[in-house]
Amino acid sequence: MITLLRYGMIVVLTSTVSQTFDPVPPEIKDFAGRPYPRGRVNEVTKESITIEAPGYTYMKVVWSPGPDRVRQEVKTVIPDQPPKRFRVSATLAAGGIPRQPSTVDRFGNGYNVAEFQMYRLTDVKVGDWVEIVYSRVGGVDICDHICIVKRPGGRIPPLPPGVERPRRSPASPPLYHEFWNAYWDKEDKDNPHPEKWGNLRPLSEALARPLAPDPREVPRREVAPEPRVLSVHDNKPSDR
Repeated sequence: MITLLRYGMIVVLTSTVSQTFDPVPPEIKDFAGRPYPRGRVNEVTKESITIEAPGYTYMKVVWSPGPDRVRQEVKTVIPDQPPKRFRVSATLAAGGIPRQPSTVDRFGNGYNVAEFQMYRLTDVKVGDWVEIVYSRVGGVDICDHICIVKRPGGRIPPLPPGVERPRRSPASPPLYHEFWNAYWDKEDKDNPHPEKWGNLRPLSEALARPLAPDPREVPRREVAPEPRVLSVHDNKPSDR
């Protein structure tokens, strides 16, 4: 049962547990398919997930206006996000796999759901680093899809059965959890990637070594000047 108070505070009451979800200003409209910043899971219950997203800094590429557009990199700071509790969708609460978008338009179209966003709520543990996709319905923020990107001190679990297509050959890309577990092994422990991947170097190894030598100055070659073109006047006699 959901009770809406006058000043936007939303209280969810069940037969055994009472949970208070973060209020949303009433002027903010409903939406769906919005990503939330990557954060650490502080709490997981049967009906909610609480995420704390620390701030970070990155370089954003912008282009100056006008005909002579110049590429610029602007330092962008994302502030810390305090712990936020989300309700989970009915699919996640039931232990299901969130394969479909939470809402569709009148034409039956919705946002795309990637395979790695189909983790179940039961796959998540406290301390995991996750990226979620959420929606806002009636002023309530609802977690619809979960992607586990790191499990400190542990291993990212495989996606639920039937989500990822089977790899048909050794040349196929690694499974999602294999890639990220190897990525963090390389980043945190400097362990090499599995030999079975062959020449398929994941992102971490590609960034660890230069892909091309540093640019060097090339000596200029003397080029013969183009022949001068002389203008020839018309010497045809005049009719006058």
